[in-house]
Amino acid sequence: MFLLPRLKNFTRSNSPARKLFSPTSNSFSSTPHDDGFFKHEMDELKTYYPLMVQDLTDAISQYKQFPGLLERFPVLMDYTVTHDDPYFLSSAVLPLYFYKAVEESDKLTEENIKRACLMSWAYRTLETSQIIVDDILDKSEVRYNKPAWYKKDGVSMELTILDSHYLATGAYMVLTKRLAGHPCCLDILDLYAEEMFVMIIAQYMDIKKLDLKDFQKLVRHRFDKALYVFNGSARSGLYLANVKDQETHDCMKKFSVPMSRFFQVQNDFSGVFEEESKFQNSCPDIVNGRNSWLVTTALKMANPAQRKVIEENYGNGDAESARKVMQVYEDLKLKDVHDRRTEEFLGEMHEIVENFPERIPKQPFHDIVRQLALNKLYS
Repeated sequence: MFLLPRLKNFTRSNSPARKLFSPTSNSFSSTPHDDGFFKHEMDELKTYYPLMVQDLTDAISQYKQFPGLLERFPVLMDYTVTHDDPYFLSSAVLPLYFYKAVEESDKLTEENIKRACLMSWAYRTLETSQIIVDDILDKSEVRYNKPAWYKKDGVSMELTILDSHYLATGAYMVLTKRLAGHPCCLDILDLYAEEMFVMIIAQYMDIKKLDLKDFQKLVRHRFDKALYVFNGSARSGLYLANVKDQETHDCMKKFSVPMSRFFQVQNDFSGVFEEESKFQNSCPDIVNGRNSWLVTTALKMANPAQRKVIEENYGNGDAESARKVMQVYEDLKLKDVHDRRTEEFLGEMHEIVENFPERIPKQPFHDIVRQLALNKLYS
């Protein structure tokens, strides 16, 4: 049977994560671009994506008499679930990446990689079921640089809600089919259900209009919205590799929490400071008054006059008010604050990874920390 490269060849970075910043660099953005990190995972995922679509289509084949039903869902999947850029596919590439990192090298067979890919696509599909509704709640016009699904021609808000249910239930059906007989099938199903539950609860904070004074005490809980990206991905990889001892899973939780919180920091930062060509959006957090790392940090640092500008303009829903808040962010040099926070994060994560059990190879986790610090992961 075809065997994939052995684990000893898995390492992708020649330098420790904490060396990401050079002594002469005064800006995180000066770090060179790192292309192709997930090339192998993307190739493998693309190979088995048609099988994922086929599984979901087969599940509704008994309703083929219903006009347009069988044709609709492959279009839904192609538009909302998959993407050519791994930057937008963290919830698909990460479960596969972590599985390959922890699995015994002689078990990285073609059949096991196929199962890992289908598990990963199912997790991505679960995430997508939440995202397409999140776009409705946020009134988002754009997702992944194209119209949000509910804004696409021929797609109504009512159909989008039904599509969300289809994706979620379909993903669980694929998981039960493709993981049937695996010793940790129920563990993976329980884990994914829990991660989606936490994600839904965290959505309440995004849609509830909060006073600025509430932001600082609640921002930590908002960060739990991104916990699924790492906790669900890393621990499902462990389960798929039949690693289920409590010590290892506790270590992975300890790894996932700060990763998820910094992931949200990066998300918040990118939504305001990233060049528009990446997101084609204009400061939605400021315009819509969302709780974010940037505004809570600004409120801590602001003098009374700057705080007044934020309080009077944050969440007003117009571009002019957003520009005034952005000027405060610039005056407070929040880009530099973000760079310092990134350095701190790298040091914290280096220590966490170095304390992993011997069973877990450290370098793949150092590498993924580096990818997050480079802002190469998004959802």
